[in-house]
Amino acid sequence: MTPMSPQELRAALTAPFVPGEALDLRARRITGALDLSGQSLCGFDLTGSVFEGRVTLAGATCLGLTWFRDCVFEQGLDGGGAVFAHDLRCDGAEFRGDACLKGAEMRGTCVLDAAVLRQETDLAGTEILSSFSCAATRFHGPVDLAGATLLGGLWAEGAIFQSGVNASDAEVYGRTWLRRITGADDRGGSCHASLMEQITPYGYMWT
Repeated sequence: MTPMSPQELRAALTAPFVPGEALDLRARRITGALDLSGQSLCGFDLTGSVFEGRVTLAGATCLGLTWFRDCVFEQGLDGGGAVFAHDLRCDGAEFRGDACLKGAEMRGTCVLDAAVLRQETDLAGTEILSSFSCAATRFHGPVDLAGATLLGGLWAEGAIFQSGVNASDAEVYGRTWLRRITGADDRGGSCHASLMEQITPYGYMWT
């Protein structure tokens, strides 16, 4: 794994965006907090990297691929209000702090498949134009999907919501797949039943 300072990574990611291209920054160890608030970022692949400090993308615009596959976020991630013009992939990632994407706009897919989220996951008011996939994802902390709009559907096969999920006023267009979900809601009932009650589906629902 190649050590990289936050300053070096910031300089790389704020380079001019070239359509169809993404920086190969796989297997890096980022040695401190990374603040990219409000920045315009080029496409990048940071698969397999470790972030020792908090990653802040609040209000940023990610113009290309945003790949954090199999990454470790030791202090969590804040992408509140960010715009992701293409896919945001965090499949296989581990979030040891909270994960905040509140009010983010995602014009591609949002993939959390097989990720582990140790603390709170905030997706309230998020708008995802393609699918939101969290198959086999383990949410240890509470999940907030209140007011989210998922235009490409929700795929949650085998997801574990250990501390419940708030999906009040969430709307799902396209396929809603809730098979083999486990976990309890905040009242001690079934998380599966709670999701079915809260979500407003505008397509087929598989439970």
